[in-house]
Amino acid sequence: MGPETGTETPQPPLLNYVLSFLLVGVAWGFTTPFIRRAAADFNARQDQQQQQQQQQQQQTSPQPPAQAIHPEGESSSINLAPINNTTPNDEEEDETRQQPAWLTQQQSKPTSWLRTKLTTLFWTVVNPLRTPAYSIPLILNLTGSVWFFLLVGKHELSLTVPLTNSSAFLFTVLGEWYVERKVIERETWLGMALVLGGIAVCVMDKS
Repeated sequence: MGPETGTETPQPPLLNYVLSFLLVGVAWGFTTPFIRRAAADFNARQDQQQQQQQQQQQQTSPQPPAQAIHPEGESSSINLAPINNTTPNDEEEDETRQQPAWLTQQQSKPTSWLRTKLTTLFWTVVNPLRTPAYSIPLILNLTGSVWFFLLVGKHELSLTVPLTNSSAFLFTVLGEWYVERKVIERETWLGMALVLGGIAVCVMDKS
């Protein structure tokens, strides 16, 4: 009988792994400036809406009563509002009668501090996700994390971790240049070249 020949599963070339982790670096690094830009625009819109609401409240707020000057030079306030014979208690009773019972019960229950904080936190997280400029880059960024965990078990950590983190740094710099038109300094170009050299050394060592 001849010698037994073991069937070994062919391993994909190293270049496929390198390209895969470079795509993870793109998903991690290039999307980060888009997420930051969308978050900054969202916060600016929120502040603008709050300012507009405050201006509207100031415009609709009641004006102070007019003052009339007497011949002696003393000023006294004149209330120009019509005389109303109803008391505040009667008005509150009428409003309570007009409101439904379930709304009256909700108003009688004070809102807890924890519930208010949780509601605010929920809408703070949900509202940016409703804008495509924020949600789409975030989904791509999270997809890069899924790719990383699927690929990390197929190769050595000494190659995967430096390759993904360094490529994420490179694509973050390129993303800032593309989104914010940020000028890349000479020292940054030098650092990017050194990072690429380090990636090449790691790949040559493992090949």
